[in-house]
Amino acid sequence: MDEQNPIIRITNSLRELNQTYFQTTRKEAEACGITQIQYLMLRLLKQYPKIGLNELSELMHTGASTASGVVDRLVQAGLIERDRLETDRRAVVLKLSPEGERLVEVTSERVLKRLSPLLSLSEEDIGHLLRIHAQIVHILQKAREDS
Repeated sequence: MDEQNPIIRITNSLRELNQTYFQTTRKEAEACGITQIQYLMLRLLKQYPKIGLNELSELMHTGASTASGVVDRLVQAGLIERDRLETDRRAVVLKLSPEGERLVEVTSERVLKRLSPLLSLSEEDIGHLLRIHAQIVHILQKAREDS
């Protein structure tokens, strides 16, 4: 393929960014005894307490079976708990255990410290970056819907 093709250049850049970010966060999560995907789940449960598995898998951009496996391991580790809603006893929601709360705080501190060099970007550059990311997501979602 032509390395000058804009699509190839964009996808190579996104792949490199994704790999670098994943390696950085993975290292910090593993130092705390969890995987990167477990850290993501714990972080999302801190942000959205008492949500169901389907909502959680959507936020993680994974299938429900993948999320379910991660949930099972985190429940076994005592980091999250399954809870029933008072309004609908059939509905199961997920929440962090006290140990999960502690671990997500410690891991987040490590990750944020590791990523702190990103603060050298100007506010203007951050704004451009976020705008362009949102534009890429929108374009690709629209293309997926149209096909």
